[in-house]
Amino acid sequence: MDPQDLKAVVVGAGWAGEGHTKALQHCGVEVVAICARRQEIVGKVASNLGIAIASTDWRQTLMEVKPDIVALATPAILRTPVIELAVQLGAHLLCDKPLANTATEAERFYRLVDQAGIKHAYAATHCYHPSVTWAHQLLSNQSIGNLKQIDVTFSHPASKELKSWSWMNSLSHGGGMLNNGLPHWLGMLERMTGRKLVSVVGQAQRGREQAPVLPNVHDFRQFRDTKISSQEAANMEWRTCDGEGSFSALFELSLLESKGESFVPVMMRVTGGIAEPVETNGWYFYGDQGTLVGRGMLSLSLSKTVNSQTNSLPTPEELIEALPQVGDIIQNIWVALVIDFIADICHQPYQHYLTFRDGWRYQVAIEAIRQGTGWTQIAE
Repeated sequence: MDPQDLKAVVVGAGWAGEGHTKALQHCGVEVVAICARRQEIVGKVASNLGIAIASTDWRQTLMEVKPDIVALATPAILRTPVIELAVQLGAHLLCDKPLANTATEAERFYRLVDQAGIKHAYAATHCYHPSVTWAHQLLSNQSIGNLKQIDVTFSHPASKELKSWSWMNSLSHGGGMLNNGLPHWLGMLERMTGRKLVSVVGQAQRGREQAPVLPNVHDFRQFRDTKISSQEAANMEWRTCDGEGSFSALFELSLLESKGESFVPVMMRVTGGIAEPVETNGWYFYGDQGTLVGRGMLSLSLSKTVNSQTNSLPTPEELIEALPQVGDIIQNIWVALVIDFIADICHQPYQHYLTFRDGWRYQVAIEAIRQGTGWTQIAE
């Protein structure tokens, strides 16, 4: 099978919808249609991306096109009926994170696609960042010896600007820090260490209580970049925010049996709303022969400390150049995932990529931290 023989429909016309579309097109897949709720929005996006069909009826579009691939780029609250119909049609599925609103729902999605025998990709894509690949190589080569412990600390200073309410502030829509950050961080952890998450315990704290609502906004980039003055906000509708803004968790990652250990502990703390940024933010990998430090949240500036001597370890140019160069880094890592996904569909060689099974596993971890009910085992 050749990628040019494949047809796709993208559901969702925001940032992720554009990203999935460009990634599929880069791989040679024909994106026949893109679907969203508002005709003026989906029409403009379809025109910009060279897509023939701009639809506000995703169900009718799927039934008429009968695509080989359905890409889901909507908030999690809108996923269930699309996945169910795509499975009935035998379409392969590409889904952004989080996979679902609950672990039970995520498991159901995984069981559906697994029983249907279709391919499924989960777009927690920062595991494709070149610095993550570099960290994986360093740890695999035991540059710090045997890995003993990992600490991860991210602190966000309080925003000095008033931001709009969005679906990311609502747990029922698939929002919250855990849904939107943790899938990336877990994907990165598993990729860098070559190990699997096996158990978790933690707790989460709610973020801001309320936010003003910007009218007629559909794209996360607009929510992120639009500034609201206090005078404007006084005359706007305000909505409740129930998404968490901070959490602390302890994870256990399984080790290879040959290492003689059962797991590596990972302590992760993400704190929002502090007065000033913390200089110690980053990833700390402790080995029995040194420490590997990665500054940054989703991309790492790496250094190694041995016997109190610290040396910078820039990401090699060949790893940076190996990443597809289509747009910005976010677009390029979307493309990297889709390259592997399409190769799998076409029975060509591919590297391991995250699937709905990982989306389910990560949702179990998210739910365990939110509920704070003690140690929870993660399915193998």
